[in-house]
This record gives sequence, structure tokens and C-alpha cells, in this order.
Amino acid sequence: MITRGLSYGLLSARRRVRDLILPVITTATGAFLLVQVLSLAGSVRRQAASLGNGAEVYRAVLLISVVVLLVGVVEVAVCATRTISQRTREIGVLGAAGVRRAPVVAALLVEPVLAALAGAVAGSVIAVVGGAAASAAGLSSSAPDAAGAAAGVILAIAVSLIASLLTSALPAWRAASVPPIRSLSSGG
Repeated sequence: MITRGLSYGLLSARRRVRDLILPVITTATGAFLLVQVLSLAGSVRRQAASLGNGAEVYRAVLLISVVVLLVGVVEVAVCATRTISQRTREIGVLGAAGVRRAPVVAALLVEPVLAALAGAVAGSVIAVVGGAAASAAGLSSSAPDAAGAAAGVILAIAVSLIASLLTSALPAWRAASVPPIRSLSSGG
């Protein structure tokens, strides 16, 4: 039954793809920054050391990139919450038709998870390809570290997915828990 909820969520996400563009771009920006910082960690540390306390400057740069990534994920959650409130009647119809809570929650979580995943992957790919291209063209004074880039990609995708699930699960669960008659009568 969960697979049907996921299929229904995919169909809904395809219909609402334009509403997901901004959250995807914001998440991609955060993922890009995180991957760039981790792939250029050695260079960032050396340059930070010339400014004074290299470790503190590096931690600040890393923290800023993670915060930007989380801002993107929060935007995904806001988009998901808005979607849920707009789909009140639809959720009520599903409940009235006998669809259980779990498939409805799964359907409602598809959009935020896909938006976060798409943003994290896009930003990571742009960072890795852009960093390698800039280094090959001589536009960068240091080559990106492959291990740092891989760690950045994994971290960006994991943080995006986990945070989107954590921020979207409660609104989806609450919406799916509302009795169908109340959802249908309040509408949205």
C-alpha cells in the first residue's frame, strides 16, 4: 500500500514541479558551497592560516556552507507545508476512500524528498564538475581534493534528505490524521 502512496506522490510532484524550482535551487546552492568547501579544504585552511587563526576561519566557512544547505532544506519544508495545506480536500477524499494514513503520509513526503535530493545532487554535480573544470583551465590556484569532494557530496545529500524528512514528516502526519469529514468540510 505504501508503494501506491509513493506512486501517487510522484504523480503529484510531477504536476507541481514549477513550485519546487526555488527550493531545489536554494538546496543546490547550499550543496554546491558545502562540496566546494570540503573539496578545497586544504587550500581554504592555508589561506585562512594567513589571516590568523586558520582553524577558526575554516570552521566558520564550513558552518556557513552547512547553514546555507539547511536554509534550502527549510525552504523545501515550507513548500511541503504549503502543499499540504492546499491539498486538504484531496487528503480528505483519500481518507474517505479508505486509504490508510501511511500511504497518504508517504505520498505527501515524496515532494520534499525529491526536491531536497534534486537540489543536493545538482549542486554537488555542479561543484565537482565546476571545480575540476576551473582547475583544468588554470582558473583555480589549487586542485580540488577528490576525497573531500566525495565527502561533501555524501554529506550534502545525506543532510538534505534527513532534514527534509524531519521537517516534513510532522505536517504530513498531522494532515493525514485529520478525520476525512473535517478535511472535506474545511477544504483548501
